[in-house]
Amino acid sequence: MSRRVVLVTGASGTLGRPVCSALVTRDWTVRALVHRTAVALADEHVRGSLEDASSLTRAVEGAHAVLHLAALTHSRNPRRYDQINRVGTVNLVDAARTAGASRFVLASTRAISPEGGAYSRSKNAAETAVAASGLDYTIVRLPEMYGAGGSEGVDRIIGLARAGKAIPLVAADTEVICPAHFDDVVPSLVEALENERAVGKTYTLAGDCLTLRAFAESCVTAFESASSIVDLPLTAVRLVAALGRFLPLPVYPDQVARLLAPKPRISEDAVDHLRFRPRSLEEGLRSLARPTA
Repeated sequence: MSRRVVLVTGASGTLGRPVCSALVTRDWTVRALVHRTAVALADEHVRGSLEDASSLTRAVEGAHAVLHLAALTHSRNPRRYDQINRVGTVNLVDAARTAGASRFVLASTRAISPEGGAYSRSKNAAETAVAASGLDYTIVRLPEMYGAGGSEGVDRIIGLARAGKAIPLVAADTEVICPAHFDDVVPSLVEALENERAVGKTYTLAGDCLTLRAFAESCVTAFESASSIVDLPLTAVRLVAALGRFLPLPVYPDQVARLLAPKPRISEDAVDHLRFRPRSLEEGLRSLARPTA
């Protein structure tokens, strides 16, 4: 019997690489949609992009399933979020439906509220397109993730704490995050492809929930750091974010709105349906603090 073929978008990304590795161990043939960077663990490569509908038709041909990880997460032009995240998802859904793919899994975000700015609205629209597609779909809303050595979001806080540098925060005592280790999220995305109970459902994943300040303090403790926490005034950060539309500033226009927007509750059935069992934050940070061989 031939192996099942899954098209993975975003396969070369921080999340895509370990997901591809996990899929191979579960006897999937991994076909990567390649925009710029080839993926060593992929069995097949199709060059294309979410904006090129004809390339998506080639990419999905003969595939049993689609795992859509790719998304634009930072842009100074709000229209680009819509072009990549909404229209790109619609293009991929159309190609999957035409090709007869039996499963479609969308990696989404907890920052899904329309109040979260252009990025959040684009992901909300992408979810709507998938849910209305007629495909056997699953939507997995991902939390803030750490542990893959990135330089943004909660990984940036971790990096600053490791280096003993000051940690600037906005709304440190009011905004709550629920970070999860990358290694705990990957199995859930694979399970979303394979578990029939997940068909037609939307899940929100989350780890331990705590304020931004409490997270930063946990990082300082875990790494025995001398870092201090610096509170940034919200009004000033909003101004910088607005100027970020036109200037190469370190804050993107929608970042504050995305942070402050309400987030959906954790899905209790993700533990059973998606095998989501996040380690505690203490354990996760402790694993990062251990010296590597």
